[in-house]
Amino acid sequence: MKRTVFIIAYFLSILCSVYGAQVFTTGDRGKDMRIQKLVRDVVGTTITLNFKEHEPVTGTLIRADGTEFIMEVDGATESFPTETIRSYTIKASIAEGFLVLASAGVVGGFGAGASALLFKGLPFSTFRFVAVVFAILGGWIGYDSFFQDIEIALP
Repeated sequence: MKRTVFIIAYFLSILCSVYGAQVFTTGDRGKDMRIQKLVRDVVGTTITLNFKEHEPVTGTLIRADGTEFIMEVDGATESFPTETIRSYTIKASIAEGFLVLASAGVVGGFGAGASALLFKGLPFSTFRFVAVVFAILGGWIGYDSFFQDIEIALP
């Protein structure tokens, strides 16, 4: 009887330790996968790492996994552990600049078209002035909406 209880207790302890190790490994693997998904589109671009304790660092991201970010900073390759990183920031790029120009053009065209429909017989210089004012307004709205830095928090 003692021997049976000992064997059952022994196997339960092994089962619990194996289960605990798998849960820990699965959690780490899940964190690794989430970090890799967050950074897979920004590999090769310039980002800023925001740390929990010290000043941000800007550089080109070479590789990232669940344990570290590897970046090229001022021509040197540096490694940063993920435990020290709070978030990373992506600067606005040329694609966002095109969105600003497109919004300026669309809103400027809308202003010119609306003024042409509402006020018949106005000189062309007035339509041009209204189009420029609306384009400036559209550019300002586009800049405020699209041309912003994006900060992504790490899990």
